[in-house]
Amino acid sequence: MASKMISFLILVMGFLPPFLPPAYGEIDPLLGPQSALAVGEKRVLVAVTKFSDAQPSKSMEELKKKIFVSLNTYLQEQSYGLTSIKVDFRGWIRLPDPLSDYKISPYNYKVDKNRVRKFVEDTMSAMEKEVDFTNYDQILIIPGVQTSPGQGYGMICYCANPGMLSGVTKRYVPRFETLRTKGGKEFQGGVSVGAENAHLGMLAHDYIHTLGGIQDGKRLAPCLYDFERQSDAKAGKPSFENHAIFMGPWDIMSQHLVEQGKPCPGLSSFTKIRLGWISQEKVFFLEPGKTGHIFLTPLSQNGNKLVVKIPLGRDSYYLIENRQPIGYDKVLPDSGIIILKVNTSVPEGYGTVRVMNADPNTKNFYRATYKPGINGRNIYLDKDDNIAVIPLWMERDNLGVLITTGDKGPVALKAAASIQDLMKKGRLSDRADQISKAVAAFEAYEFEQAYAIATGPSGNN
Repeated sequence: MASKMISFLILVMGFLPPFLPPAYGEIDPLLGPQSALAVGEKRVLVAVTKFSDAQPSKSMEELKKKIFVSLNTYLQEQSYGLTSIKVDFRGWIRLPDPLSDYKISPYNYKVDKNRVRKFVEDTMSAMEKEVDFTNYDQILIIPGVQTSPGQGYGMICYCANPGMLSGVTKRYVPRFETLRTKGGKEFQGGVSVGAENAHLGMLAHDYIHTLGGIQDGKRLAPCLYDFERQSDAKAGKPSFENHAIFMGPWDIMSQHLVEQGKPCPGLSSFTKIRLGWISQEKVFFLEPGKTGHIFLTPLSQNGNKLVVKIPLGRDSYYLIENRQPIGYDKVLPDSGIIILKVNTSVPEGYGTVRVMNADPNTKNFYRATYKPGINGRNIYLDKDDNIAVIPLWMERDNLGVLITTGDKGPVALKAAASIQDLMKKGRLSDRADQISKAVAAFEAYEFEQAYAIATGPSGNN
């Protein structure tokens, strides 16, 4: 009886006992957890630090351009204009101790969280007389030293809060830690750290962790690479080829960049949904066992429909998206239909999201998309869940996709291929009617009829 009364009081008064983590997200009944922090103009304090025994290699103007222009542009494009940053740039912030007192390991599991706390709190303490930390949503700290794995500061980029301050271990539970200056000022918001030479993709990756926040003890925008491989010193210095084994370059939360010297790729629909940048009306929902089709806008653009969601169970579902060489996705090695399989019961860093690779014989997911007219890549079959996914033809800039059952997949593929072959011959006046009738039959899911029309006499001209 007493426990029920306590629960009632918690609900009525909005009181949360101190041992319960605060919530930074909300649960959409169709889309699942979404951040309540990631939309709007974010106030970011950027602190460029200087060590007593190390010289920066980048100028303040170079760093300002990377943050003011590049990071803000990336966030605005990926969020469809929903999110931007307002930066308060401070530097150089002189730290009291030499670089060796702050340097950390490049391997997640070996990072000393006490050194992370010292670095962040010493930076805050050096600014506390001039800065009111309550005016900011996040803090981004730039160690002013050229850094590579194990050199300079040790780790090029990381998220401190929620992240390394919690201690990234195999039983990692992220939370927002309270940071305190020597004078007693506090900050409990997001904190990310990126060395002066960090690629934009690295800065964006760790800033997005802070942007998303946490819900039920999990980061809403989690890392999508393999934690075990990243922390395996025997495999050599951390590299994307080694640890981006679940998604490759199809989300910067998996792989920060495709190639040095080039821009970073965009985010997947999974991360965009988690950040609240894709809402219900942009999603085509379809239950397993049913047949449906949709023409998807390229994910880099803001169109009517951006993604298909197919629920599989309590914790798992498919997401289907159209990735084209537009905007930041120009650097991706492939284009077409990408299929993601999500299992939210899997811990961060262990394969929460996986790309269903259309060509697993090609390394690094470089031929991961499904495309019409390419054998082996023109249909995806999930026999266990009885699902078939078939890429279709283009309508203006949008790429079609059919979702049906496994038993209907082969005939649907045959019909789709025949229509696409007919379209390649051109929409001549004597063929336009045939194409229109074949497409109408296909869209009514009369696949045998669509095939017969598309391969009829006029189709052989």
